[in-house]
Amino acid sequence: MHYGFLRSVRIALAAVLLMAAAGSEVYAIDSSGRHFAYGVGQRSCADYVKLREKRLEMLDGHERYTKDELHEIVDKIVEHWLAGFLTAHNFYVADTYDVVGKSSMDELKARLETSCRSNTKQLFAEAVIVLVHQLNPQRVKADPAK
Repeated sequence: MHYGFLRSVRIALAAVLLMAAAGSEVYAIDSSGRHFAYGVGQRSCADYVKLREKRLEMLDGHERYTKDELHEIVDKIVEHWLAGFLTAHNFYVADTYDVVGKSSMDELKARLETSCRSNTKQLFAEAVIVLVHQLNPQRVKADPAK
């Protein structure tokens, strides 16, 4: 196998393990919302803001990779978690084909950062739910059943 590919796999695996170790607590959201978050969704908005500012303490001192490499990997993990959340939303909301519409991933992440800065104690999953509610009026609707 190609050395670059193996290195990328090792970097991704290291980042996933770091996130898993740091996020071992489990949170539930209720108050009639009845949500449970897995993975990155369990993290706080404060952690997301730290990621956006490239200052995740859990990445300090990791000698194998540069801090920039690890931040890039963690950012991609968050991006893929968000994409999965949005895809699941599109599958389970009957009248929605694409809740994101014309927004780019960079725009979504910037909006999440703004939301998380205003409420750093909320879970990242809660911030994503707020974002989905904001996006809903501009969603691409599914074709009605014929």
